[in-house]
Amino acid sequence: MKRFLIIGLGLVFLASCGPQKIEQEGSDQTDQDNDGVWELPNYAYTDSLMQGSHKVVYAITSEGDDELPIVVDEDGTKYRDNRWKLVITKDGKQLFNRSFTKADFKSQLPGDFQKYGLMDGLRFNHAEEGKLYFNTCVSFPDSDMSCPFFLIIGPDGSYRIEPNNTLDEDDLPPAPDQMEEQGDA
Repeated sequence: MKRFLIIGLGLVFLASCGPQKIEQEGSDQTDQDNDGVWELPNYAYTDSLMQGSHKVVYAITSEGDDELPIVVDEDGTKYRDNRWKLVITKDGKQLFNRSFTKADFKSQLPGDFQKYGLMDGLRFNHAEEGKLYFNTCVSFPDSDMSCPFFLIIGPDGSYRIEPNNTLDEDDLPPAPDQMEEQGDA
């Protein structure tokens, strides 16, 4: 019964994602260049939304950047870091146009993510009170380990970066003292 519930919830989740207007160059996997450096494929995505009576269009692009330092993981594998660009227009007028790299998050990153992490994503999350919220993160290559952030764009085109601490309590591992209690139950 649990298996059917999990499969059903997975299908609901996939259906709720809806179709997306994605244009992506290259493969879905990391590619290795002639110098033995791995990199993510280039990415381009454009979408729009209505904020009240205002039409907002955002475009997200990324590509490996030769000007950024190469990240070498603990096993010696080399990765090219990424530059992500976000352009937002509101009613046909440019509201925001900026590129981001891992360096933009440096003050909020633990040392290991500063050294071994890559900026590996940027996507729209939601609009609220005139602000646009985007999810982004710095992650270890080929790993689930990441530091998630919100990139918040204000109605005047200003921005700020905040840690994304929106995990549900159910998503968190139990505290050590709770593990003992669970073992006793």
